[in-house]
Amino acid sequence: MEAQFGLGIGTLVYLALALGVCGFLARDELWLRLFMLAASALYLVYYFFVVGEPLWDAFITNGILAVVNLVMIFVVIAERTTFAMTRETAELYRSFDMLNPGQFRRLMKHGTSGIVTDKLRLATKGEVLTKLYFVSDGPIHITKRDTEVVIADKTFIGEVAYLQGSPATATVELGKDARYVVWDHEVLARLKRRSPALRIAMAAQFNRDLLAKVAASMPLAAET
Repeated sequence: MEAQFGLGIGTLVYLALALGVCGFLARDELWLRLFMLAASALYLVYYFFVVGEPLWDAFITNGILAVVNLVMIFVVIAERTTFAMTRETAELYRSFDMLNPGQFRRLMKHGTSGIVTDKLRLATKGEVLTKLYFVSDGPIHITKRDTEVVIADKTFIGEVAYLQGSPATATVELGKDARYVVWDHEVLARLKRRSPALRIAMAAQFNRDLLAKVAASMPLAAET
């Protein structure tokens, strides 16, 4: 067998070691797993050919580890890409640019999408909110101090009340055919407790949304 492999079957162990070292030196999780998968493949070849018959115990145990690693590689790739997202979901993801695709998928899994058939009230001034909304399409009517304004879509409704636990400062309604996603406050709280990275990403997304609202309100304030 050594003649068949030229440098000898034992060389595979050193090549696998080199790949393992490269994997542990890699800062990126995907590269780490790819290097370790390649190292596992070399170890499997070694355990199969090193003696007259395969070392089945070592081969099977390392094979299981390689399969688990391969599955996790697909999970990591899914976390980083919009692969398998529908066109509508991928379009919605563009409004959540502070979240990676995996975080967005988890967030959407715990939300409910809807389309307004007539008119839908999302918040009433002075009342405590229990839900957070994101309006992806359609007119948003905000009434405050007897003045009604229509703001652009692709924005959160109720994020300040959610973050501070305070009552709504305005009455908000959606017009016909508006599209939205809604999350229960308690569900979001549990989701963020389980994933600190998602909590940080959501905080950044809220900050961006609030900054956009402040920037949009400045011209209106200057006109009044």
